[in-house]
Amino acid sequence: AAGTLADLNADVMVVVAYGLILPQKILDTPRYGCINVHASLLPRWRGAAPIQRAIEAGDSQSGVTIMKMEAGLDTGPMLKSAAVEITPHMHSGMLHDHLAEVGPPALIDVLRALPDKLQGAEPQDDSLATYAAKIDKGEAAIDWALDAPTLDRRIRAFNPFPVCWTPVGSERLKVWSAEPEPPLGGEPGEILAADNRGLVVACGSGALRLTRLQLPGGKAMATSELLRARSQMLLPGRVLGH
Repeated sequence: AAGTLADLNADVMVVVAYGLILPQKILDTPRYGCINVHASLLPRWRGAAPIQRAIEAGDSQSGVTIMKMEAGLDTGPMLKSAAVEITPHMHSGMLHDHLAEVGPPALIDVLRALPDKLQGAEPQDDSLATYAAKIDKGEAAIDWALDAPTLDRRIRAFNPFPVCWTPVGSERLKVWSAEPEPPLGGEPGEILAADNRGLVVACGSGALRLTRLQLPGGKAMATSELLRARSQMLLPGRVLGH
């Protein structure tokens, strides 16, 4: 692979969403090195899942950083960044698409300014770095003992993958979207209301109104639509997760 790359006699190599660290021999092959388009405002959220972790943490903004690659994990000097707002109802799929719009213009600006742009590269402050660990499917199981804002962020972070879920009897109910509600009593996981506005479920603190759900073998749909077909399995008083 290194020989094939060298035969290209390339000025620069651009890397986007590549899950492995490139060896130094590859990084040194293009004339101006390798440039990465990373989906966060570095040094925050280095690693595999910067989009999901930013939403899960409740960050108010994300963005794209164009960086010169080095042997470390997303540690190279920064060439340009472009910030975007994370709105209260934004899920990971939405943020991904937004970053896909701002990333290419930022990359083109950098490529047009090579090699001069490399001279002004800004080193990252390692003391401010955070790590965006790869998403484990086990994280998607909803723990209703957590507070409603935390669960709301996690549901949005894990949409469209791996999608949060909770057991309902022997079935696994996927939760695609939800909205925080004021505290309404009940034990964690208890269904407090089921109507056209959604399914209200008590959390460790506060409650969530589940607005889009999916059962095994079915499609994701508005909760009101699911309730018309399966209301008996989601009656108030039932406790999810048991």
